[in-house]
Parts: sequence; C-alpha cells; structure tokens
Amino acid sequence: MDIKRLVYFCTIVEQGQISRAARALNITQPPLSQRLKELEDELGVQLILREGHTWQVTESGRVLYERARMVLDNLTEIPAEVKNSADGFSGRVHIGISTTCLSKYLAVVPSLARRFPKLQSRLYVSDSTSLERHIKSRDLDFAVLFLPTREDVFTLNLLPPDHFAVVFPPGFVPDPVPPAIRLEDLRDLPLVLTRRWEGGGTFEYLMRSFQKRGITPRILMDSPDIRVMLNCLEAGLPGVAVVPSSEIPERMRQAFTIRPLDLPGMAVQPALIHLKDRYLTSAARAVIAAILQDPSISPGDADQL
Repeated sequence: MDIKRLVYFCTIVEQGQISRAARALNITQPPLSQRLKELEDELGVQLILREGHTWQVTESGRVLYERARMVLDNLTEIPAEVKNSADGFSGRVHIGISTTCLSKYLAVVPSLARRFPKLQSRLYVSDSTSLERHIKSRDLDFAVLFLPTREDVFTLNLLPPDHFAVVFPPGFVPDPVPPAIRLEDLRDLPLVLTRRWEGGGTFEYLMRSFQKRGITPRILMDSPDIRVMLNCLEAGLPGVAVVPSSEIPERMRQAFTIRPLDLPGMAVQPALIHLKDRYLTSAARAVIAAILQDPSISPGDADQL
C-alpha cells in the first residue's frame, strides 16, 4: 500500500472536501481524485460516498482513516525516536493543559528542564472542551484537564482530586471569618466562577446547589480561565472567587483571605488523557511519567501508557 495515497486519503477526510484537500496538499483536484479511486480499487471497497457536491466517509473509510493515521503518526516520529536513542531526549512534545490544571504541570517543569535539557515542548493552554477536540484531531500528544469526558477513545490517568476554595479580596472578608464557607455565606456577594464553555461541570452543580437552598447568586463573572479570573481580582475586580484550591498562587495566599468551600460533592477530578491508539514517543512518555510521579496517582506508570 502506497504511503502517499494514505497521506492523500487522510487529508481528504480531515479537510472534509476534496477541493480543500487539494489546496492543502498543493496539488490539483483531478490527480487527487484519481489517487482516491486507485486506493478504493486496491482495497475493493468504497471509502467515500460521493453524490454531486456532497460526500461522506463510509465505515470502511473510517476504519482505514484510523489505521492510516496511526501509521502516519508513527512514521513522522521515527526521526526523533532514532535521534533520542543516540543523544537522549531531544524531540518535541505537544502538551495540552487546562487553565484549571496548570499547577499539575508547573510542579514538574523545573525537574523536566534539569533531566531533559534538549527536550522541546509546545504547550497549548485552553479549556477542557477545546483540549479534548485537539487530542482527537491528534494535534496534542496528551492533555491534563478536568473530567468529565465521556469519550471511550481516551486513556485516562487519574490525578488526585481537587476541592474548591473561596478567595476574598480585601473589603469582602467576612467578620468573623468562618473556618469554611457555606453557600449561605455567599448569598449577597458578587461571585467570580469557573465555567466550561461547553458541557456540564462544577458550575452547573454549584447553581443547582444554590437553587436547592433558595439562593439566587450574584454572578459578576464566569470564565474557563482561572488565571484571568484571579488576575482580575488582583487588579481590583470587586468580587469573590470560587476556584479549585490547587490553582491559587502563593502570592494570592499572602494577600487574600482564603477558606475552603463547605459543599459536599463540589470537587473536581483532574486526569491526564491521550488517545488509546496514539503512538507515544519516548519523550512524551517521559513527560507523562514525570507528571504521574505522585505515589497516590492511579493507575500505573509510564510503561502502561
């Protein structure tokens, strides 16, 4: 089977249209259509159903795409793997980090730099929904994000769960300050909350919890980016933040009053995910192993990834 035909076929599927694929490959459309026909003739199946200007990938085409993508990914990683075998880790790892999980990666950055000085990393920081999408499109080797993800295409490595805390700027500190904050304590305060762009999560759970107590919260701001939220508080935004405790930087712990949120069930589950069928380079596996080095983390180690 010709590798170039596989590249052409995968590009057609990923671009969603033969004409766009031709432009992406910098060739004209007729030879690209001919290569597709040759591939279908070789396999004896129809890969794409074409009716006028519309088309869709058949089940056979979907299977071929998934297998071909694995082969092509492996081929592109061969030079880096060969080089690594000679001079240590010197490839590039594409890492996705949720804005709500930055602390998980920052904790290992110094040790990674010392252990693998030649290793390059491309870091993509976004919300969990976007990261899942980029994992599935194979732009990223792996990502660290908050569950839930209901996709069975991912391998999940669970990190320790995280609980929420309430951040009070000067001027909003209750008197006296309770050891833990109940939802009733937040009744009349302007709130700054984390929220996914898409899908469910802790925001919806918090809203339902307020509703059960007959409380209509005052929401000043919501965002999937905790960094922006906390920076706004530091810049003088008149609000009280409810965020995962691990993501509150030390400088804020010195300047703000912080208390745990007393709400059973209001916790988040960080996880490191990657595609089950994605080939992971030795460099990617080393970075994953560093992030999963906490003995409380389950399951396993990098050899099981």
